[in-house]
Amino acid sequence: MTDAGFTNIFDIIEILAGLYIIYSGIKMKTTGTLSSQLVGKDIDILSARDPKGFINAMFPFNMVCGVLFLVLGGISLYIDNYMKVELWVNLAITGTLLVVCIIFAYFTKVSQDKYLK
Repeated sequence: MTDAGFTNIFDIIEILAGLYIIYSGIKMKTTGTLSSQLVGKDIDILSARDPKGFINAMFPFNMVCGVLFLVLGGISLYIDNYMKVELWVNLAITGTLLVVCIIFAYFTKVSQDKYLK
């Protein structure tokens, strides 16, 4: 597998993760039920204290982080296949994605502790 082919896999995973986060956020908001994939494994979603509060708190983060995953993955996929850029551009995209992941995980944990435990 070529170098571009290998990085394409990660770019596609980023795009799919963004789509899934957006889909799950919208689904939770419309149905009012928690997505077990977007909460910690130690959370019992059936006996959660305030699932609606969690959904309302996390919905904006789901949308923003999902869109950022989608956009960053799309930009990275485009760059890997159609452009030649400096290494720092790819590192900046990867670093931004890492920061988005950390922020998403932090706010998910804070919201879980506040609304679900």
